[in-house]
Amino acid sequence: MDMNVFQGFLLNYLFVAFASAWILSIIIKTILTALTQKKNPDIRDGFHNGGMPSSHSTVVSAITAAIYFAEGFSPLFFVALVFSLIIISDAFRLRYQVGLQGDALNKLLKKAKEKPLTVVYGHTLLQVMAGILLGIIVAAGIYLL
Repeated sequence: MDMNVFQGFLLNYLFVAFASAWILSIIIKTILTALTQKKNPDIRDGFHNGGMPSSHSTVVSAITAAIYFAEGFSPLFFVALVFSLIIISDAFRLRYQVGLQGDALNKLLKKAKEKPLTVVYGHTLLQVMAGILLGIIVAAGIYLL
């Protein structure tokens, strides 16, 4: 990879907003998981599905907000907004339903004396809202720098 391309990524406001929001959400999720489960922090916890804040919501909100701060109400902003809403809806609604289906499947597996599946319910509304807020704050903070 050409060094100019690499520097271009590192200096690109949208990339920096995305990367910063993603890393911060993983760190926060790792710390909150350690505190709530009363254990030592393990960065792997930050990469698990579910939890506070929603990393999906954080990342797409940061990108969408960064586009807004850079370009205003441009066509690109509206495309990003639509895709963000789809991803946020998926993190909140669809994954919860998948979790319920996992529970039902585990009941069948228990009857068949098979190993149960790990079930993740997606995110609560609070986790999604925290992710959205975190993404917007990170994008605004980096924009102001």
